[in-house]
Amino acid sequence: MQKKKCVEIAIVCVLLLFLAGYLEASERNINSKNQVIRGSPGEYDQEVELQLDAGDVVKNYDYTLMVPAADVTKEEADKYFDAAKEEISKSFYAEGDDENAVTLPVNMQTSYQNGMVKAEWILDSYRLVDVDGVIIEEAVSQNGSLERATVQLTCGNYKQEYVFSFMVYPRVLSESEKILKGVKEAIDKDVKKEGNQLLTLPKEVNGVSLRWSEAKRHLVIKMLFFEVIVLVLLYFVRIEREKTKRKERQDQMMLDYSEVVSKLLILMGAGMSLKQSWNTISARYSDKRKKNEAPKRFIYEEMVYTNHEIQDGETELVAYQKFGERTEVGAYQRLVRILVQNVQIGSRGICQLLSQEAEDAMEERKALAKRMGEEAGTKMLFPLLLMLGIVFAIIMTPALLAFQI
Repeated sequence: MQKKKCVEIAIVCVLLLFLAGYLEASERNINSKNQVIRGSPGEYDQEVELQLDAGDVVKNYDYTLMVPAADVTKEEADKYFDAAKEEISKSFYAEGDDENAVTLPVNMQTSYQNGMVKAEWILDSYRLVDVDGVIIEEAVSQNGSLERATVQLTCGNYKQEYVFSFMVYPRVLSESEKILKGVKEAIDKDVKKEGNQLLTLPKEVNGVSLRWSEAKRHLVIKMLFFEVIVLVLLYFVRIEREKTKRKERQDQMMLDYSEVVSKLLILMGAGMSLKQSWNTISARYSDKRKKNEAPKRFIYEEMVYTNHEIQDGETELVAYQKFGERTEVGAYQRLVRILVQNVQIGSRGICQLLSQEAEDAMEERKALAKRMGEEAGTKMLFPLLLMLGIVFAIIMTPALLAFQI
């Protein structure tokens, strides 16, 4: 098996060597007669890296040669000129137009025949057609206006002039365009009146009566739409915050779970009843909170609340069950089942159950701490990526600016 793999690697290496040799041979720019192969007409100039030796004076000198593409011959240039003229006749007019009737913008390209022929356009009068080929309709006669175009064609070292004429007509307007044009003309006429402080809007154009009113901004609808969006976003933000608070509460309770079980195990192992142990843990936490010696812990707050329920007459069984429901944590509900069992059938074997639960709780606490650490790392990932993007922007911006220059 090992021998077969070595053979395969050797074959791949040989093939790569052949490929490298082929690429090197195909990239040769100089032939045996000391001639550099030039590119075809129309191609870009190429940069050739050569090495020059001149007897004992110059050795292995790196010589960079700029090789221009080959020039076209007179016959080739004439063929390109003829093809360019034919291309102009097809591309100059918009669809539906021809030299007898031009109503749409014309297309004056700067090159033809895939760049082989350069073109420079000159119009007799830019009063009818502007430099972009757009028809200036105000200057066009209804009966048509004659325009002549001269195209200076260049192919390599050869030049040729191409001249042709075409008739320009105003574009046929739709009914709505006619009305809008009439409105503009009427308003422009009123604007030109001297000493006119008020602009009178036309009441009729082309026999069609006009009715003017201020455009509605619909601010009320826009504001209502904006408020709905804000309220929806606030609703989802509130839900997300509640979920985050609930998760933080549950995580904190899980971190304290092993401690709570251990305290119950120690106190009940010392001979206290479940009720006495619960009361002792709650009382110690309350005293520390009053003295500001302990931070707020959700699970101990729930234990204090449960202890008050028992002192107010609630049965232990019901109080512990309510405690488990309020925590919303599976581990504490498991603990409640042990405590309920203690209330129902006595304390026999409860210390053993609590001892096993304490061991399990410690493992769960380790797993939770690991998960919280991973989540904290994930939360830090976005700021790190943002900083990385800023660093890239700082590095790349000068390079891009220099490239553009």
